[in-house]
Amino acid sequence: MNDRTAPPQNHVSVDAPIADMLLADCDLAQDRVVEAGWNQVPADWETFLALGRAFKVQAAGGSLAATAATLPYAGGFGWISMVLVAAAMQRQGIATRLLAHCIECLRSQGLVSVLDATPAGREVYRRLGFADGWAISRWNRGASSVASATGRVPGVRTALCSDVARIAELDAVAFGSVRPALLERLLLRSGHFACIADASAGPRGFLLGREGRVATQFGPLIAHDETTAAALLDHALLRAPGPIIIDAPDRHKTLAQALSARGFSVQRPYTRMTLDRPAPFGEESLTMAIAGPELG
Repeated sequence: MNDRTAPPQNHVSVDAPIADMLLADCDLAQDRVVEAGWNQVPADWETFLALGRAFKVQAAGGSLAATAATLPYAGGFGWISMVLVAAAMQRQGIATRLLAHCIECLRSQGLVSVLDATPAGREVYRRLGFADGWAISRWNRGASSVASATGRVPGVRTALCSDVARIAELDAVAFGSVRPALLERLLLRSGHFACIADASAGPRGFLLGREGRVATQFGPLIAHDETTAAALLDHALLRAPGPIIIDAPDRHKTLAQALSARGFSVQRPYTRMTLDRPAPFGEESLTMAIAGPELG
């Protein structure tokens, strides 16, 4: 008779390997998103697998104990995000191992690690050598009954797939790297509210986004000035009844006032942090809202 007790289904060995996630893992990874109350959907995991890498630590019962993701950019940096650990398996050092794995993966590609941290995460990342950059606030607006597919804002029109190259050119100036594949994915996911502000010399701004698990995410919102940014926001708000979240750098005080006037309130802060190199990478004044803390 064997007296050894089988490990519980959520057991994770201290040396459980970190493996690459596969498409077949997306539903299991989504369990971690739901448990944490985050906004991502399976399409976001598919983006990481198509354009970057996602990692997993598997529990004894086959569930995912933890996840993480990296998204490399051509501008010499890469994003780290989606570091999620099942509640029953936290405080076992899993998140720290995953973070170190992500950093090493990006370093092996010659890329600087960047992330957008919550206040609790910021203290952890600072101890690992990450330096503070932008202050960012997540703004939230509840559901609205206002929605019109035909409402118009002067100087702003619906963005089309044929606009991706022009959008990517302006985005590269703001973000510090070309990322047309990501922008095209976001455009396809936000076609009913994605918009562009045209000008003879090229677009003065654009807004993309995606529908999430609990809210529609607006961003990136890139514009030459905050008046244009507010016009793009109005176009999108006419077509997305909400709830809506948008992550805006705190430097844009006029845009903050515009968000407040449109029924948004601050939900939580983030801090953009970099390892081994200070930000910024692009022309930061053009970024009115980021694509989200998981995408940059």
